[in-house]
Amino acid sequence: MIKYPLIIDCDPGVDDIIAILVAHSKPEFDIKAICSVSGNVGIDLTTHNARLMAGLLGLDCIVAKGAEKPIIKKAQPVTVVHGLDGFGNCANAFSDDKLSKLSDLSAIEVVREILMESNEPIYIAATGPLTNIALLLSTHPEVKSKIAAISIMGGGINIGNATPCSEFNYFTDPEAAYIVFNSGVKLMMCGLNVTLKATLTDIELNEMRKFHNTISDTIVKIISTYAANDAAIHDPCAILAITNPEMFEYKDQYVQIDIRDGITQGMSYVDEVHNLNKEPNCRVFYDIDREFFRKTIVQSVNI
Repeated sequence: MIKYPLIIDCDPGVDDIIAILVAHSKPEFDIKAICSVSGNVGIDLTTHNARLMAGLLGLDCIVAKGAEKPIIKKAQPVTVVHGLDGFGNCANAFSDDKLSKLSDLSAIEVVREILMESNEPIYIAATGPLTNIALLLSTHPEVKSKIAAISIMGGGINIGNATPCSEFNYFTDPEAAYIVFNSGVKLMMCGLNVTLKATLTDIELNEMRKFHNTISDTIVKIISTYAANDAAIHDPCAILAITNPEMFEYKDQYVQIDIRDGITQGMSYVDEVHNLNKEPNCRVFYDIDREFFRKTIVQSVNI
């Protein structure tokens, strides 16, 4: 079996929580670290939720606290979607003794150390704003050769959810997205074009209810609340793009990020007609085998 050493950079967030679950459920992954970033909720809550998921799953990995705000903009949490605690308002069901230990090092220090000490390239799944990744690549460019690829949930081609043109993660920190897309590192992008198709139905929720374990009971509860505000389970797509690319439709494209003020800020756009004469810098995913996605989510909570 091929093994994929993995670092998850996330802003949990309901769909980030499920992305961690999916990564945990796939034996191909060797999860090295989970790093938090400000995004869906503030950094203290995203860090708490990352520690909680690592603790509940018994993950033997580092958990580290990342950037508390975007590079330039102010943080803009979306508690209406993810709950006031980012955990679908269910985090208080678990005591602090469930929390995994938090590293004394920052997320950037942890990721740099893991990358530089590794004898093989490491994948990074980024499911929140790209602040941590941009700061890492800017301050420690020596790590670039150690990264197998960065699989991103973010962006969208000709579609947005934060503005008519821009997806939330890129809109939250457009400068970070710009830095990452101009870094020269291999990129994979699961934007709204594909993630809006990554949905669950009552059939899957009923299957999860049958497992009757702490994780499945909690996930069913938070998904039921989350789906009322955002039916798509976006973030696991960035995990599955690494291990199961054959379950997607994708195309290698040249993608750039708009950092100007206005409704296009954070917009990811493709040079479809090759006016810029640029080589592709990103594998863009457009479609997913929905039944495969749904079965994978169900299996991930059967712990």
